[in-house]
Amino acid sequence: MISLRKVGMTALFPILSAGLIGSTAIAQTAGADYFTYRAGARIVQMPADADMSDMSVSPLNLIDESPSTDWTGAAGQVVFVVELAEETELSRIAFDTGGLNRDRKAPKGFTIALSNTSAKSGFEEVLSGQLRMNANGQSFAFKPEERPTGRWVRLTIEGNYGDDYTGLTGFHGYGRQTTNTASMPDMTGNYDGASGWGWIHLTQQGDRVTGCYEYERGEVTGTIDGRVLKLDMVQTGSDESKSRTLGLFQLTADRRGIVGLTRGLDKASRDSYANYYSARKVGNAAGGC
Repeated sequence: MISLRKVGMTALFPILSAGLIGSTAIAQTAGADYFTYRAGARIVQMPADADMSDMSVSPLNLIDESPSTDWTGAAGQVVFVVELAEETELSRIAFDTGGLNRDRKAPKGFTIALSNTSAKSGFEEVLSGQLRMNANGQSFAFKPEERPTGRWVRLTIEGNYGDDYTGLTGFHGYGRQTTNTASMPDMTGNYDGASGWGWIHLTQQGDRVTGCYEYERGEVTGTIDGRVLKLDMVQTGSDESKSRTLGLFQLTADRRGIVGLTRGLDKASRDSYANYYSARKVGNAAGGC
């Protein structure tokens, strides 16, 4: 059951309803997913039991672009707020519930609200409805003339299909960005890494970033795109063998450090981000490893 709501000039309809836009046509012209970590989205509100750094159940799995990883938490009403990198006009929102270890963990009722004010205020509800079990790409489209604009997206989950835990494998948002203001400060500096990194040293020139880190003589090269630092990371093991990973990093909420996701580039690893990294900036001079 889908409940349509008017919020100023906003209305919604599901693309799977009879007589509306077909799901195949939508998939072929999906465009960029602005709810992804890669696009600069960040989760700024989550359930109290959520562990961001535990990638087996992390809320980051909602925005990691992989339908094979999931957030899992206690059943009941659950609220997430996603802050987008830019103010965004949404054309459609989609959910993935496939790939859960138990189908009944899938969310049942949900509501979506948008705000252009802050992560805590100014929200207006634009959609409520139900999701199916074990089905990816459950998509709901806005009428072209009534697409809403927002910077913060609040997802409220109201129960599931009877499990003690609720899980969701993907939360997606498509449309167009209406601002171009996202940025990062100069990343040059010395960082104290957690999660086994050791020291990290970064040097920025323009939008290019190079550096190294202590663990396995790591070396990085990359670019800054909006508020995301995208790194090619190369490590050298004790046997001199090399491994490469892709890293996506954002600033911490207090802007004093970085947090990021990494994944391998081999076929078995490239569909999901497996590792969570963080580091605190302790000096403005890059130094060296």
